[in-house]
Amino acid sequence: MTSISIIRPAALTTASPRVADRIAATAGHPDAAVRERVALRTTDGAVTYAELAEHAQKAAAELSSLGVGAGDVVGLRLPSGPGVVVAMLACWHLGAAFLPMDAAAPDAYRDRLLSRSGARAVVDADGPRALADTASPARPALGPSGDQAAYIIYTSGSTGTPKGVLVGQDAFAEHATGIGDLLELRDTDTVLQFAGLGFDVAQEEIWPTLAVGGTVAFLDTPDRALSPADLAQRVRELGVSVLQLPTAYWRLVCAQMQGRDGAGLSFGGVRTVVIGGEAAVTKDVRVHRNGPLGHCTLVNGYGPTETVVTCTAFVLRPDEPVPATTGLPIGGPVGDRRLHVLDADRRPSEDGSPGELWVGGSPLAHGYLDDPMRTAERFHPDPFATVADARMYRTGDLVVRHADGALEFLGRLDNQVKVRGYRIELDDVDRHLTATPGVTAAAAVALDDETGTGGRILAAALSVTAGGPTAEQIREDLRGRLPSHLVPGLIRVHDVLPLTGSGKIDRRAVAAVLAQEYVVSVPEATASGSGAPGDHAAAPAATPAADAGPAEQADELALLLDLVRTQLRIPAFGPDDDFLAHGGDSLTALRVSGAMRERGWRLRPSDLLTARDARSAAARVVRN
Repeated sequence: MTSISIIRPAALTTASPRVADRIAATAGHPDAAVRERVALRTTDGAVTYAELAEHAQKAAAELSSLGVGAGDVVGLRLPSGPGVVVAMLACWHLGAAFLPMDAAAPDAYRDRLLSRSGARAVVDADGPRALADTASPARPALGPSGDQAAYIIYTSGSTGTPKGVLVGQDAFAEHATGIGDLLELRDTDTVLQFAGLGFDVAQEEIWPTLAVGGTVAFLDTPDRALSPADLAQRVRELGVSVLQLPTAYWRLVCAQMQGRDGAGLSFGGVRTVVIGGEAAVTKDVRVHRNGPLGHCTLVNGYGPTETVVTCTAFVLRPDEPVPATTGLPIGGPVGDRRLHVLDADRRPSEDGSPGELWVGGSPLAHGYLDDPMRTAERFHPDPFATVADARMYRTGDLVVRHADGALEFLGRLDNQVKVRGYRIELDDVDRHLTATPGVTAAAAVALDDETGTGGRILAAALSVTAGGPTAEQIREDLRGRLPSHLVPGLIRVHDVLPLTGSGKIDRRAVAAVLAQEYVVSVPEATASGSGAPGDHAAAPAATPAADAGPAEQADELALLLDLVRTQLRIPAFGPDDDFLAHGGDSLTALRVSGAMRERGWRLRPSDLLTARDARSAAARVVRN
C-alpha cells in the first residue's frame, strides 16, 4: 500500500506573535523581576531584557538617522556578542532586514554581499554608517501576505554567484515557536551562541531563546575550535543548559572525551545537545553516550536555509534505545511543516523506498533575493496542501521514511555537498578555482577525511599553465577572497583531469583519484598514529624534519610536526610552513591538539591557528 506522503502535526490555529513583540513583552513586563531577567550573558557581564530593549531603541534611532526604514537591508559586520543582537533587533524595530556576515570572511567577499543585497547601511566595529551607493537600494520583496523580511542569509550558488535566501518575519516567528516547543525551552534556560553569524543556525540559537524569556550566552573568543576542556569550562561558567553544535565538531569532541580523557570533564548543567549541519550515524550516538554528554537528550536537526533553519528533527532521550538504522534519523517535522517524500514523477514514495524530500508548510523562506527564476526552480505550489497558495521547497536531498514515520537522510541528488556544516555547491568552488590566474581546469569533490569519525573534507584537482601557481599559492589566493569553507583543504595539481565520453570533467573519476592520493599520502612514520583523537593509538616515534638544526629537535616541535604532517597528508611539511596555507583549519587543529594531549603535551587549537607554523606553535606547548 502506498503510504501518505505528508507528515504533519496539528496546524497552528493562529499566527505566532513576532519575536520582537515577544521580547518587548518581557522587557516591558509590569513585574520588575521579569524585566530584569538576563537576556544576554558573557563571561564579563550581562544584559537584562529592559536594557536590551533600551539599547535596541537607541540603535534603531541611529539607523533611522541614516535613512534606514521598512524594507531596507542592513549589513552586520560584527562579532558574536550582545552588540550584534542589539543591532539585529534594532533593524526589526524599523521594519528592516539584516544581513549577518561572517566576521572572518575576507573584506572583498563581504563587500560583494553588501552590494548584491542593496544594503542601505552597515554596522561594524566603528558603528553604523550609510553606504555610498544607496540611491536605488534593492528592497526585499514582501511575502504573499505582506510579510516583512526578517533577514537574508547567503549560501553557495551553482552559478558562482551567492544566493541570498530571504526569510520573512511571520515564517521565522512560526519557526521560533516550533523550535521552542521541540527543545522545551523555558525562561530558565541558557542557550550557547556557538554558530558563526553568517550561518543561519545562529538565528535559531538566539531568537527562540529570547522569545521565551531565556538567556543567550556568548563565548569570550571567536575561536570555535575549543578543546573539550575549554568547552566544558565555558559551558559551566555561563550556566548553559542547551548546547547546539555542528555535527563535525560534536563528533570530534565526543571522540576526544572517551575514557580517561573525559573523566574529569563535567557538563552537568546541560540537559539537551542539538546537532546538525551534516549527516550523523548511530555509531556517533554510542560514542556520545559513553562520554560526559551522555546524560543529555540528543536532537539531530536537519534543514536547508530555505526551510528556515531546522525543519525536521529526531529527538533521542538518554534512556531510549539507539535506532537500528546506520544513519541517525532526521526525524519528523518541526512546527507547522509538511514533509513529502516523492519519486522522480513527484508521486508519494512508499515507506522504505528512497525519494526526494520536499518541505511544505508556512515556515518557508520567501525565496532568493532579486532572483525570481531561481526561486521558481526551487519553490513550487504544494499540490498536497488543503490551503490556497501553499508552497513547498525542493531540497534535492534523498531520504527514506521508515515505518515509524521518521526520515533518514541518504545523500544528495546533485553537485551540492555538506562539509563541516556548510552547504557547498561544487560548481561554485570550480568557478572560483578556475578564476585563479594560471588555473586552466578544476573539479572539486568532498572526501571522507579518513579519521574514522565520518568527517569530510573539501578537495580539488586542477591543471595549471606552464610555470603556473602551486597548490599553496592557489589556496592563499582563494583565502583572500572567499570564506574559509569554500577553500579546499586538499588541492592537487595534475597535468590533465579525467574526462567523460562527452568531453566533460569526470567528477567521479576525480574523486577516486583524490581519495587514493589522500590515503597514500599519510607519512609512513606516523601512519600508525593517524587515527581520530580518542582512539588511544600508541604514540609514534617523533621524527624531526631532515634539515632541522639542534634547536629544532626539541620533543615539542618533533611531535607537533609529526602530527601536522599526518593530519594534512603532507609528509614534507616543514617547521616554518604555513598551517593554514597548506589546508589546515579549526577541526584539524583540534585533532592535533587532542593527539598532543594523549601523548602528554598540552596545545590549544587556537595556538596552532594563530601561530600558523609549527615552530611558533611549539613554543606554546606545555608538558602535562
